[in-house]
Formats: sequence, structure tokens, C-alpha cells
Amino acid sequence: MKEILRFLREARMGYLLFTSLLLLGLFFGAFEIVNQTLLTNADLQTMRWLYFSRGVTVALVLMVWAAWTVYNYRTYYEDQLEATKMRHRDIIEHSADGIITIDNEQVITSWNRGAEEMLEWDREEVIGKPIEVIIPDNLSEDREANTFGKNGEEHGWNYETERITKHGETKLINLTESFIRNWDDEIVGKSLILRDLTEVKMRKEQIQQSERLATVGHMAAGVAHEVGNPLTAISSLVQVCQRKTDDDFLQDQLKKVREHIQRINKIVRDLVDFSRPSSMETEHVQINEIINSAVGLLRHDARCRDVDFELSLSSDLPAISCVPDQLHQVLVNLLLNAVDAMQETENPRIKVATSRENSTVQLTISDNGKGIKKEYQSRIFEPFFTTKEVGTGTGLGLSVSHGIITKMDGNIWVESTPGEGATFIIELPIE
Repeated sequence: MKEILRFLREARMGYLLFTSLLLLGLFFGAFEIVNQTLLTNADLQTMRWLYFSRGVTVALVLMVWAAWTVYNYRTYYEDQLEATKMRHRDIIEHSADGIITIDNEQVITSWNRGAEEMLEWDREEVIGKPIEVIIPDNLSEDREANTFGKNGEEHGWNYETERITKHGETKLINLTESFIRNWDDEIVGKSLILRDLTEVKMRKEQIQQSERLATVGHMAAGVAHEVGNPLTAISSLVQVCQRKTDDDFLQDQLKKVREHIQRINKIVRDLVDFSRPSSMETEHVQINEIINSAVGLLRHDARCRDVDFELSLSSDLPAISCVPDQLHQVLVNLLLNAVDAMQETENPRIKVATSRENSTVQLTISDNGKGIKKEYQSRIFEPFFTTKEVGTGTGLGLSVSHGIITKMDGNIWVESTPGEGATFIIELPIE
């Protein structure tokens, strides 16, 4: 009964009935007027023919009117339906999220532009293929790959998982799944909405890292204040002792004490400078100055105590436009990675060189560590990719560095032979 009522409503039967009655009234009223004014003397045979003609004419007019009305409303609703389909198609197609549909056989039936950009597959390459092509092997037997036909689940669900791109890269995503049903309320497939969480997680990690650095900065400022005063007093006493004695041995030892006091002061100042909030203002700076600052900071690090830093810095480099703190961060990341790669090297050595190459300034950082395997070289700049042991690295250092250099319209890449060290090359434009 509901289906019949819905059909009558959508077919505008009320409108058609009302207009049909108007037509009947018009025809019958006009006929009666003609009958009473012009046909008062007509014989019975003529009247019968006229009544028959009136009935046939009214029936034909009503049939044509009904057909014309139904056709026009059908055309109207078809246009409305097409407009709705196009609107929905545009919403799905231009969504930044990946939207995929699959049938009950777990075969991909649609693939929007967001999914193309996120997973790097063209729709022609995946439509008709099983959904397992984008599910990592460790998740292929999970509940998310075998949930069809569960009529007891009326709604979809939302959770974090992983998917793999065309080139084998694993991406962390937020996945929203819901069933697709037909007119009979039967499940005919499922829709999948994928949102890339890689950048979100990376930003969260960066915020946490910034918070940790801010905490270190506050602690370093406190340490500098608490350590600075005693060191000043000690330095004054040492100077007094130096003036009171002529013994060469004591003079030599007191001089070493003053040198170590100055070294402690420099370490604390460098730590405070490195940990304070970064300025995002672009400046014209000499890259050699930033390199000297970064290397000077790491010389105080216990991990770098045995590392030989060799600097070959060109003296005629033009200034470059950059955010100094960000470039300093990139250099520290690359230098620490080089130090970590040389933990098992007998004579660890890092070479830092700068030169001018046409319209760019080129910076190279080379080490004599274990190098990078060939299969890893194309992935080292991916977020969260790391070959370090769990707890020793987040996999964000090189990714963040790559992002910083890219924003400066520069390039960064690596050249490495396993067992023979690695060389990171940075090119920055000269303005």
C-alpha cells in the first residue's frame, strides 16, 4: 500500500485528476451552451451523433493531456535525478579523502580522485581487482577484509589501520566503512572512506618534539643561571691565584681550569640557543656560519667525542634566503644521523663541504659509516621510515629535513654504497 501511495504521489495523480475534471467541465459546459442556443431544433439522430462525438473528443483530449503531463513530469524528474547524480558524483570525485566502493565479492567497483592521489593507483588499474591489493599482508586475514554479509550490523564503523600504495609504501589511514543496500534492503557492497593520517601523525610528533625542546630550553636556562654564577666565582678565584703565583706548573694548570670553565659556559649557551623557540622569519645568511654553529654544538656531544669533523667551506659563497633555525635543524639532523651510522667505525669521520654550483649553493655531508642499502635509499625521506632499533629513532628527522629544504625551493638527496658510507647533498637557490 505504501508503494502504491508513493507512486501516486510521485506521479502527481492529484494534479492530473484535478486538471482532468477542469477539462471535463470545460467541454461539457461548452457543449450545453451550444446545445441550448444552437441545437434546440436538432433531431434525435443528430443529437446522438453529437453526444458520441463529444465523448470521443473528451476521451482523446484527456488521454493526450494525461500522456503529456506524465511525459513532462518524467522529463522533469529525470533531469532532477541526473542533477542529483552529478552533484553526488562531484562531491565524491573532488573529495580530498579516498572514497572506494566494493561489492560482496570484495572486488573494487569505484575509485575516486582522492584515492588516486593517496594510494597512487589510477582507477583503470584497480577497478575490477580484489580489495586485497591495497591491504598489507599482515592485515589481509583481519576482520576488516572479511566482514560482508553480517546483516546484524546495521551501521558502519570507524578505525585506524594501514593501506599500501602502488609503490609499496605503507600509509596510516583512518578508515570509515558502511554497507551499501539495494531497494530490498539487501547488502550489495560496502563503501570505504580513507583519510590519510600520515601528515597528522607527523605534525603531532613534531609538536611533541617541540614541547620537549621547549622544556629542555627552560631547563637549560635554569641550568645556565645556576651554573653561571658559581663558574664566575670560580673563574675569578682562578685569576686571583694566577696573579698570586709565579710557578709555571701552577700557571699552566690554572690556565687549563679557565679554559674548561669557558668550555662549560659555551656548552650551556649553545644548548640554550638551540632549545629556544625558533623564529620563522626568513633572513639572508651565510650558510658557512650555520654550519660552524651546528658542528660547534655537536663537538660538545658525548657521542661525537671521537668523531673527526673535517670542514671544507668555500669562502666566496653568496648569502642565501632561509629560516636560519630551520636550516640549523636540518644540519644537526644530518650530522647526528651520520654519527649514528658510524658507531661501529674505528676512525669515524664526517666531511662537510660547501661550494657554488651555477645558481645554487651546494652542501655535502659525508661519513665513513656503514652506508645505506640500495632498497632503502628511495624510502629514507618517508615519514616514520627508520632502520634504527625501536626507541632510538622516530623516522621523522629526514622527512622533516626534506620538507624544510623543499619549502626553500631546494633539493636534497643521498648517494651511498653499503659499507662505504653515505653522502647527503643539499642544493639551495641563490637569490
